Amino acid sequence: MSTHTATFTENWFDQVSQDRLAELGRLVDNVPGVIVEIGSWEGRSTCVLANAIRPREVIAIDTWQGSPGEISHDLAAERDVHATFATNVAALTGGNVREWRSGWRDAIPQIDDPIALCFIDAEHTYREVYDNIQAVLPKLASGGVLCGDDAGHPPVRRAVLDLLPEQDVFVKGNVWSWRKPALADMYRTVASTPSDIYLHLPRFVELVTRSKATKVLELGTRTGVSTIAWLHALEQTGGHLWSVDIDSQPPIGQFPHWTFIQGDDMDGTVQAQLPAPFDIVFLDTSHHYQHTKAELDRYQHMVRPGGLIVCHDTELPIPEGAPAGDPTYPVKRAIEEFVAATGRRWLNIPDCWGLGIIEVNA
Repeated sequence: MSTHTATFTENWFDQVSQDRLAELGRLVDNVPGVIVEIGSWEGRSTCVLANAIRPREVIAIDTWQGSPGEISHDLAAERDVHATFATNVAALTGGNVREWRSGWRDAIPQIDDPIALCFIDAEHTYREVYDNIQAVLPKLASGGVLCGDDAGHPPVRRAVLDLLPEQDVFVKGNVWSWRKPALADMYRTVASTPSDIYLHLPRFVELVTRSKATKVLELGTRTGVSTIAWLHALEQTGGHLWSVDIDSQPPIGQFPHWTFIQGDDMDGTVQAQLPAPFDIVFLDTSHHYQHTKAELDRYQHMVRPGGLIVCHDTELPIPEGAPAGDPTYPVKRAIEEFVAATGRRWLNIPDCWGLGIIEVNA
């Protein structure tokens, strides 16, 4: 039994809020990932969360110097808040707290694992809360919880509702919370929301499940709509998705069966990171004629015999930014020339700007 005596100087986290945080901790019991607290102060919320999720670990991120412009900054100058935190954690938890003495802007980018729950209670300005939520969202696991204290504080409330759908944000005590939809729910949403690709999403799922594919390569993610469909399908087969895009990772969260690589798909250093052969390679990048021809020529060798190359936008006449010399329907033209030269067969589905499916024979 611990010989330490817990001491909490400020009563900043009431019992209703403590109970709610414990509920949220238990809610993610089966969600893979780490548990993160941003802003721990004397450790009252830290201890509540640690005891609710034990034996899982809480990563407690704080400078223990208070927030600039807030009373906590003055209080931290008067006493050793970190020492009180350490004593309280030793007295009230089973040792499942790992402190990270740092600002969250330095710490969050260093967390590689998906985040199952993140509790935010640091600086309460609009910009800090907004940036904090925005930094955590891409790392939040499917089914994970994002939550924080001081739900009634206007800058906090405004930041939360500027980023998260109000109908899905719940408040109990002073704690606001939002749960990221599970992957199946995300898929149902994108598959029923009109977009330039939504009618093809069930086909992606069928291609994966029917062939029991376990390795899919996606070239071009944009906002992550197609990514969600591939991930949903591969979750059913126990497979893995590799995605490449020249732009940053779409903010759909992190998944254990997804690897994102930022870069040009025709760059040799990017291609060297791809564990070919794949069951399916999906092309949805620039849609320019020469680029599509080069992709088909290069990536055909990364598909296993009997696998598929799937191309979006076969019925797109003039892609955005197309070079002046490109033919109309450049993706379709590139495919037609490719199959004529290689003797392969392909199927064109005209819905949603078209989808080409090329069979890769032995």
